Amino acid sequence: MLLDRMHPEDVKAAIRKRFGTVSRFIEVRGLPETGVSDLFRGRTSRRVRDAVESVLQEDAESIKLDVSETVTRPHRKNGGAK
Repeated sequence: MLLDRMHPEDVKAAIRKRFGTVSRFIEVRGLPETGVSDLFRGRTSRRVRDAVESVLQEDAESIKLDVSETVTRPHRKNGGAK
């Protein structure tokens, strides 16, 4: 799970990027007010964990880059280096 591998501040940043504030996230998802802070203290419900995990999953999918068409060329100063 992404949540287990991320720093708490990175999790909060992902929530803020999508909802503006953690409070807005709690309101939109209908979660208990202390749910997210309890999550970082190790005292959370499955519903809060699943809601946060879904935001992280959506965030991870949105930042995947398509590098299939990326042309790799040497730097202009290193073009002739061997």
